[in-house]
Amino acid sequence: MKAKRLTPEPETMDFAAAGSAEPGSLEELRRDRIVFDAVTQLPIHPFDDPSKADERIENLGVIYLQVGKFFGFEELFGWEQYDRVLAAVSEILQDDVRASRLAPLVHSIRFSGADGFFVLYDLPSTGRGRAPAGLEEEAARLRTSVARRIRQTLEGTAVDFLNILASSLVATDNPRVRPTRHVVRALQEAVKIVAQRQTSEKIELFSGLKTVIGQKQLRPAFQPVRQLSDGAIMGYEALIRGPQGSSLEPPTVLFAVAHENEMDVELETLCLETIFANLPRAVGERRLFVNASAMLLRHPVFLDDRNLAAINRSHGDVVVEISEKEMVRDYASFQEVLAAVRGARMKIAIDDAGSGYSGLESILHMKPDYIKVADTLVRNIHADPIKREIIASLESIGRRIGATLVAEGIEVEAERKTLVDLGVAFGQGYLLGRPSFQVNGRLSRN
Repeated sequence: MKAKRLTPEPETMDFAAAGSAEPGSLEELRRDRIVFDAVTQLPIHPFDDPSKADERIENLGVIYLQVGKFFGFEELFGWEQYDRVLAAVSEILQDDVRASRLAPLVHSIRFSGADGFFVLYDLPSTGRGRAPAGLEEEAARLRTSVARRIRQTLEGTAVDFLNILASSLVATDNPRVRPTRHVVRALQEAVKIVAQRQTSEKIELFSGLKTVIGQKQLRPAFQPVRQLSDGAIMGYEALIRGPQGSSLEPPTVLFAVAHENEMDVELETLCLETIFANLPRAVGERRLFVNASAMLLRHPVFLDDRNLAAINRSHGDVVVEISEKEMVRDYASFQEVLAAVRGARMKIAIDDAGSGYSGLESILHMKPDYIKVADTLVRNIHADPIKREIIASLESIGRRIGATLVAEGIEVEAERKTLVDLGVAFGQGYLLGRPSFQVNGRLSRN
């Protein structure tokens, strides 16, 4: 057996030749991006070191771990957050591989260059085409461990958009095939296995979504919005859940599947129908916050006078929340939409303030009645002076335009107290009350 190292050092290069490479040339790309990935701190290609060009491994074991940019993670959370995910997965994976009983057999750990990681093994001979005992189990162990630990690392709902999959295979050497091509084909096969599983999962989720919409299986929940000084309930935010215990129960997954299959309007329309169909009495007596995308608000079905009148009949004090994460490119035409909503005696809130693409621009153009501060800004605010400065600035802007701040995601008393000190009047979060479902006309956690 050859000596192994778990994390290969960056490949050596002819720096004299590299220094003469033209900007954008293949040589420069290999030096700066392809050979070594700055985000994961791993080499990318399996055997791109010329000194190993003729290296043969009799039984090449491959484990491929796919980090599921399954529903457009970058589009929703930004590439910076996805870079953090990849860096965290790289660190977790290397730690787990080092702790494995198969560690002495590891040849190298490599990054695919996009969303996946390869662990390559120099395995003892077990006969042509036969996988050694433990490789499939190791792939399952790595997948489970990475998924669990990445959930502990990430904040908020971002983890619901990650779909960690793994495959394993053994490629027995064929002396008639060039080693580099042999390895690349083995890696491609490992990726193909994962892609097939991913496609199967997508089909299953899409089928489930059609059933949820067709059979109207959504469940409304209501979370209190309280005055931070004394805990008095100002209103409720209406939330949506899929069928209990199903893969579509988390709203993040539910809406992501709808978006991927261009069924956003159908799902959102059913959400509003479900929320207003039978409001609990306690909710009917308080202000009601409901979420709606800019796409839905522009749709003729929502803007129809009969629909707006029906919402008013169901509840006379509605605040429509529009997420700052959405990109409203044409604010001029969107003013007509906002005017129609306000004309129907509804108020406007900007949701997730401080977390999206548009930042202060959305506040400037929409002039909302409420600014709901993203939970990522609220979390640990008592220990973060920069977050306090940002929320203090939002509070000041809110006063100038007549908008009220509502802080989301309050989970500990220190966060509540700090927000009160900053002048924030209202908030919601697990500290103030978890979402409740209607049971026999009343709100219940069950």
